[in-house]
Amino acid sequence: MSIKIAHINLAKGLRGGENQTLAIIQGLKNFEVEQTLICRKNSLLEQQSIKLNISVISIHKPFLLNVAKLKAFDLVHVHEGRSIYFALVVHLLFQKSYLVTRRVLNKPREKWLTKFAYKKSAQIVSISQKIDIVMRKFCPNQKFKIIPDIARNLELNLQEVTNLKTQFEGKFVVGHVGALDDEIKNQSLILKTANQLRKHENLIFMLLGVGKDEAKLKNLAIELNLTNVIFEGFKENIADYFALFDIFLYPSKEEGLGSAILEAFQFQKPVIAANVGGIPDILGDNEYGLLVNPFDDFELGAAILKFYQDESLRNHYTKMGFNRKDAFSSDKICDDYFQLYQSLSPLNAPKHINTIS
Repeated sequence: MSIKIAHINLAKGLRGGENQTLAIIQGLKNFEVEQTLICRKNSLLEQQSIKLNISVISIHKPFLLNVAKLKAFDLVHVHEGRSIYFALVVHLLFQKSYLVTRRVLNKPREKWLTKFAYKKSAQIVSISQKIDIVMRKFCPNQKFKIIPDIARNLELNLQEVTNLKTQFEGKFVVGHVGALDDEIKNQSLILKTANQLRKHENLIFMLLGVGKDEAKLKNLAIELNLTNVIFEGFKENIADYFALFDIFLYPSKEEGLGSAILEAFQFQKPVIAANVGGIPDILGDNEYGLLVNPFDDFELGAAILKFYQDESLRNHYTKMGFNRKDAFSSDKICDDYFQLYQSLSPLNAPKHINTIS
């Protein structure tokens, strides 16, 4: 009998955590589970789920008025912090177990209700070792497990890739993909580095994404007169841009894991990323990519020049990264989740047998 799973993600946007939620649901289609996504009505996550033919229950505020809709499920999987309170109420009312996947480095709020919600969860899953350490301190005596993000398989449009390569022929493209949120993603470091390397005329920096700091970052580029920086905005066809890049930058000031690095690996791009958070879980000790200080544009610039000037070094890290992505394959990660679901599901709970003596 299939386990009935309710996945909850009440985020408004469609960022890394939401894409990973969808990737898990899609990957688990090959396993014995029945899945439904509980998401915010009219959200980008709802729209994308419908495109992917994922079963959806859309809810609106006040969310707690919708808890009865989860009564029929065997297990609840929480994919972002705000949803844990919804799962807690479902647990208290209907005795449904829930697990939580934690994707961010910061510690949850030090409030009794938050601690109670995490304490009542059947399992806390962290996507990296650093997050696991934070959560073990926050909620000791709980069950913990590390299951990283999935290396998503993004589809290319070969004609669009050809068009992009023609457009940027003769250019060495240093690419970045991420929400324009400088406090976390640190795009200002990329701009400072672009300023430092401006004498290399065929070297250009391309940033994909939108966000709250878009105007600030564009103004900084204007102030520095950066003709070697291109803001491409939001693109649905990010796979085509990954194929265009010569190298990929990810200089975040903090990062739960850094799943965009895994996408760069898929397209055989050497990676330079910040030595923070869960990123070393992917790159090792400079084994699968170059790690840099996220507060030093000269160190980042030197790393870029290493790749720019040394094709053999690029080829080495291209091969290492491409092989590394297998450790984050959908089949492997989803099998880990399926095994966890089985261990927590009431369908697999020991049955009480009455004996007559």
